[in-house]
Amino acid sequence: MGGVCLGKSHNVLSEAIRVRVSPGASQQDVAPDFAEVPLETLGVHVPVLPGDVGLCGDLSATDVACLAGRYKAWLYVNTPESPNFHRAELERAGIVIDVKLFPGPPTMPSEAQAVAVLDALDSLPRPLMMQCTSGMRVGAALLLWLAKRRGYSAMSAEQLATDISLKFYVDCVRCGPMREWLMAQLPAQDMLCAQTHADDLIFKQLFDPETSTFTYLLGCGATKEAVLIDPVLEHKDRDLSTINELGLQLRYVVNTHCHADHITSGGAIRKEWPEVRTVISEASGAKADVHVRDGDQVKFGKLALEAIATPGHTDGCITWLLQGAPSRVFTGDTLLIRGCGRTDFQLGNAGSLYDNVHSKIFTLPGETLVYPGHDYKGRNVSTVDEEKRFNTRLSESREGFIKFMSELNLPYPKQIDAAVPANMVCGTQD
Repeated sequence: MGGVCLGKSHNVLSEAIRVRVSPGASQQDVAPDFAEVPLETLGVHVPVLPGDVGLCGDLSATDVACLAGRYKAWLYVNTPESPNFHRAELERAGIVIDVKLFPGPPTMPSEAQAVAVLDALDSLPRPLMMQCTSGMRVGAALLLWLAKRRGYSAMSAEQLATDISLKFYVDCVRCGPMREWLMAQLPAQDMLCAQTHADDLIFKQLFDPETSTFTYLLGCGATKEAVLIDPVLEHKDRDLSTINELGLQLRYVVNTHCHADHITSGGAIRKEWPEVRTVISEASGAKADVHVRDGDQVKFGKLALEAIATPGHTDGCITWLLQGAPSRVFTGDTLLIRGCGRTDFQLGNAGSLYDNVHSKIFTLPGETLVYPGHDYKGRNVSTVDEEKRFNTRLSESREGFIKFMSELNLPYPKQIDAAVPANMVCGTQD
């Protein structure tokens, strides 16, 4: 690079580094010049998400010394004997150094190697630089870490890789085997396992392929009390069996709104298990044991769902917020992955949907996990930050969004004539 780096800064979001270019021997009385060297010139990529991790390939010792001052840690995924691993320069910078093997084609990472890299990504301080030979394998490792820690399906991971332009996924003709390996490490949309989280949450995401509807089972690990969000009538037996298998006691069936594309199983479950109470917003006008307004809570054990009124798709839509680390929002049809629900029936209002998403959901912490009511492309979860950045429909101006929604001209849901009347009486025609 032929320059001397200036200062020590952890501003990895800057797209260039500032260097002092020393004058030649015949120009000793000339003041040094300063130059901005783009990171891309060095082969460094800093994806906008998570935003505090850089990816690079082989670098010269000079470039490593220059870059090291921007980072608190450096993860090298080749063998430490490589001549391209400049440990001395990293040690002089005083940053944390870790070496973990993460091989590429034809030899793919073993389970132990993958786990070791994921654990390193959990523990290493940020900002962090990840380095391999070309910068491609570290992109795969970063995506695997994001997907595993957020519980992404393979297609959710693919969506994220495309949106943040991970080069191993969008710009590498030789990376096919690595892409295939990574996708094989992640579940399909309808094959997600029950999980127990550090905040004592037992969580299971369920799927109806007929209507592409998600149902969510949330349980308190301490008390085993549970809630079921947006269950589908045809899957009542599956859901109740899952609850029994996990040793949970269902307290509430909660709906995000009065659905038009499927009938809720809330009423049928209540008939079978009379102790269960059904919940929906007061504004929906539908029957239920409990009607909620904005700010109300539904408690199950030591956990609680908070109701956030987000009308727009219908006049009675509720987004349910579960505080935690990370927090989770169950958005129904209000906010979908890279989209939103329609607003042309059931007293829908495009302007209200836009306002409520921007003021009540997009204002949540960026790492908040977004669990939608539907997905039609194999995806299962997103984050508030992703949707703020990449949901093209909702990043329009308010006027542009209203115009776009008015021109969709979608056919009515196939089950609307049966679903809406049934759901107005909690799924049972009584």
